[in-house]
Amino acid sequence: MKHWKMMSPIFLRLDENRMKVIRNNLKMIILVIVGILVIAYASGYRLSPLNAAKSHFDVGRSAKLLGEVDYGWSIVYFMDTDEGTKTVIAVKSIGLWRAPVATYSLPHEGQINTIGSINYHDDNGQITAFAVQVTEPDVAYIEIGPENHRIKKAVESDNLLIFSWEEAIRFNDLNPIALSADGQLLYEYRYATDTNVIKLEDLKWYRIGG
Repeated sequence: MKHWKMMSPIFLRLDENRMKVIRNNLKMIILVIVGILVIAYASGYRLSPLNAAKSHFDVGRSAKLLGEVDYGWSIVYFMDTDEGTKTVIAVKSIGLWRAPVATYSLPHEGQINTIGSINYHDDNGQITAFAVQVTEPDVAYIEIGPENHRIKKAVESDNLLIFSWEEAIRFNDLNPIALSADGQLLYEYRYATDTNVIKLEDLKWYRIGG
């Protein structure tokens, strides 16, 4: 004959109270997690670097990707937006991505145009990136960088030329130039030299002797 042990009402109440405490704790944990996610989302954190870049207030969801540089801990995106070309960096942070900085390059009429440039540094590392579009048939090479880290790339079929360094380089040390096939200097990227007033719209490619 089987004997069934009856559980004391006291133990039943204890189990019910314990389950109620566990449920309340779980609700609190879920609320905290949801709260953290909401705050992170509102602060620009995203699961992917591209979404983080597009969430930057100066870029926008409709931005079109033109090119990128992957540094591992960060990714630089060159993007075409409704307000012109923007360069934005997405940085990995606590398992998510955020975009702390975006820069803007003024468009200019010409056969050489700088699409964007950026330098950035934090505790994770340093970066500099520069992108240029060339349609000038006489230009065969673009050369950019400080004296000990200059990079020279050949122009190919209107492709976007992207230069990158794992260091934060000051703009004045980049000295971008355009060269012919035989190495003749054709263009310089700089501010105007015929004025003492520095204006952003004067930062562009100037034909040498033209």
